[in-house]
Amino acid sequence: MVISFLDIGSLPLIILPLFVEFLVLIRGVYTREPTDIVLATVSVPCLLVSMWAIMESLNSSGGVYWGELFSAAAGGLLLFLVVMDAAIGFAVQTRSTE
Repeated sequence: MVISFLDIGSLPLIILPLFVEFLVLIRGVYTREPTDIVLATVSVPCLLVSMWAIMESLNSSGGVYWGELFSAAAGGLLLFLVVMDAAIGFAVQTRSTE
């Protein structure tokens, strides 16, 4: 059985979303803000998709590896939600100080 390791081209598509998902999950565990808890809840399925993508890339069965695409899409969606949360929080904070 031959196990191929992650190639350099797949690192941004798998490892970076996995890193973002872990950070959002850790932030949701350590803070008690409702938004952080909801984002941490959303990060769990994204985390599972990214771990599935890593397992799929380690399997050398051939064919199309959909895990990289799904991992990037799940990480991108979570990153979009985190950025929108930050933008809304900044807008509300700026509005409340006026």
